[in-house]
Amino acid sequence: MSENNPLSLLYEVRKDALAKAKGMEVDERFWSMIYHMGRMIQETQKEGLLALDERIKTVPAQIGFGQDMQLAALYVCDALDAEVITEMLTARYWVKDLQGKDALLYFMMILSFLKIQDGSSRYVLENLLLAYLPDDAWEQFAAFKKQYQPPEPTLAQRLLNTNASVGKGGILYMKQLLETKIEQADRVLLKKVIKAERNHCFVISLKGLSSSAKKKLFSVIPEHQAEEYAQEAAYMGPVRQLDVMMALAEMAAVFDEQET
Repeated sequence: MSENNPLSLLYEVRKDALAKAKGMEVDERFWSMIYHMGRMIQETQKEGLLALDERIKTVPAQIGFGQDMQLAALYVCDALDAEVITEMLTARYWVKDLQGKDALLYFMMILSFLKIQDGSSRYVLENLLLAYLPDDAWEQFAAFKKQYQPPEPTLAQRLLNTNASVGKGGILYMKQLLETKIEQADRVLLKKVIKAERNHCFVISLKGLSSSAKKKLFSVIPEHQAEEYAQEAAYMGPVRQLDVMMALAEMAAVFDEQET
């Protein structure tokens, strides 16, 4: 392998960076670097390489190498060959004479932009960068990501945030009738109605109710029970409008029964 080979240049930087960072304690700069590089690679896949111009501005200054990151993003946006980018960035590494954590962070930065340039996935990039860190890095990075990524909504939350569109005619009339009953009912009546559900009519009717009506119904039952109903609704998949209308009508009848 010749000295001018881009992989040779990158390997020399990797060897030097790993030696200088040996025994170091990983800090938040590494998690931030991996997270933001992952976001950049994800957004460039959706919006193209020009998205780097804006995304690079969101990288926290405490990571360091701001000017070099701007240059790297420019090289990638200008569609320079990977060989040219590698030579430019590795040259910057040696000129800076970086030590310790900075050396490894800079190598990870070079590697990230090369992976962005060749179209790798966020999953591949994150796992590749984490491979250069201690064994517990995976768990620590996962914990770090949680502050940026809210937890996935539960099935119940997704159901509650979905407003049904039932069209016109009889089904719309039944929807409005049942929602009026739900709106006027107190907690005691709502609990009785839910407890008296039959033939899955409650679950099917959820597919035709508005978000506000579902939220009021779910407000009177435990979270685990709401999740069970939402799970059953999800497993049912699409339901015919006729079946939804019949379920709404049955639920309205249950209200009438429980009110007497």
